[in-house]
Amino acid sequence: MPLHRPSRRRFVAALGVGAVGALAGCSGDSSPTNSSLERSDDEWPVAHGTPTNVGYSRARNTPRSDPKLAEWKLWVIARSESVIEKETVQHGRVSSPVVADSTVFVATGLLGRRPDGDGALVALDATTGEPEWSVRLPDGGSGTPAVADGLVFVGSNDRALTAFDAASGDVRWRTTTGAPVGTPAVAGAHVYVGDREGSVHAFRRTDGTLRWRYGQRPLKSFFSHKRWRIRAKPAVTEDTVYVTTGIGFDDTTETRAGNLLALSRSGGDERWRYEYRPRYGSHDLPRAPVVADGTVYVGQSVLHAVDAADGSKRWRFNSGYETVSAPAVRDGTVYVSSKNVYALSADDGTERWRFVNLAEDSYRDESRVPMESAPVVANGTVYVGAGALDASSGKRLWGNVGNREDDDFFSDLSDANAVVEGPAVTDGAVFVATQYGAIRRATRGDE
Repeated sequence: MPLHRPSRRRFVAALGVGAVGALAGCSGDSSPTNSSLERSDDEWPVAHGTPTNVGYSRARNTPRSDPKLAEWKLWVIARSESVIEKETVQHGRVSSPVVADSTVFVATGLLGRRPDGDGALVALDATTGEPEWSVRLPDGGSGTPAVADGLVFVGSNDRALTAFDAASGDVRWRTTTGAPVGTPAVAGAHVYVGDREGSVHAFRRTDGTLRWRYGQRPLKSFFSHKRWRIRAKPAVTEDTVYVTTGIGFDDTTETRAGNLLALSRSGGDERWRYEYRPRYGSHDLPRAPVVADGTVYVGQSVLHAVDAADGSKRWRFNSGYETVSAPAVRDGTVYVSSKNVYALSADDGTERWRFVNLAEDSYRDESRVPMESAPVVANGTVYVGAGALDASSGKRLWGNVGNREDDDFFSDLSDANAVVEGPAVTDGAVFVATQYGAIRRATRGDE
């Protein structure tokens, strides 16, 4: 079993390049014109499914009623996989699953209530759940993995971004940044990722060479407590990288403001920024931006729809709840979780339907859990939480979308809620990860 443990981190101050700057790398190559890598319906290789984060799958063989369920518990797998630390799984956070080449990849040890310790990148057989390999992520994982052309890219809290061989877990390359990175996006020849100091990086996919870096922190901010933090996956189109940032202070987890940045894909130059303040005091960072049909959607406490070309506001949707997921967009409809699950018109944000969630606002002491997980649309179905809704009406088809107290889909703890970057949907199965470390596989019951 491969085990790769990079040396423990040494602190190196990360200098910002100011609000205007991008540092060009030395790679000398240019970004390709296409923003996506071809994938089959049997794969879900990145969080939210595509480089633009639209949360849509072409898969048709997905469960719409009475699915067969299998559960793979990572803390049980830890008994045979010494790299996986049981306490880190049970007291930390687990990433969303991604699927490629009949393998499910998931990272453990994400920030949460975990004790000090390491996380792991785990590869599981997509049919049986049997572990194929696992490797250590020093100080825990820092985002959902991404898979492309036989490589798995994942960040860790020791400030590293590492590319592992998808078949063996061997390290292909490793690079470090000034702060832990979030969930990476892969498009064409590059990997794009933000970090917890507000910088955005573009690395060459094959060897990790830095092409460019954009920094938001002016030099004077190094003498203040103000912090820029990026954790969500960027959205990448043919010529633009869109990134969401939470702005707060280092003595609190509260996010006081947020922005949506549009950067040139070729060089990282800033094209525009859209700034906003959370309507409620938020301890969440903004969720991943989603680009569809000339609009960028970004959620924190309110869902904003912004013109992709110039950053002007088109509309806003306020559910009244403190957290809004990254949406899924399909055929002129925006699907979003914000305690309830909503279907909105992409044109003006008008509500088309809602699935009402019965959880109280003080849900941490309740067995009912509000929906905060990003939805995915496939086969006329909205897959969200650990259940499914009809995409046209919002009618519950199966599973739990937060209301039932005693069932096979959630336990009685809020940490059993689905992870925020949503499920992985392939042609034949839906994979859901819960925050406390279970992977659930749902397939059609008639097979």
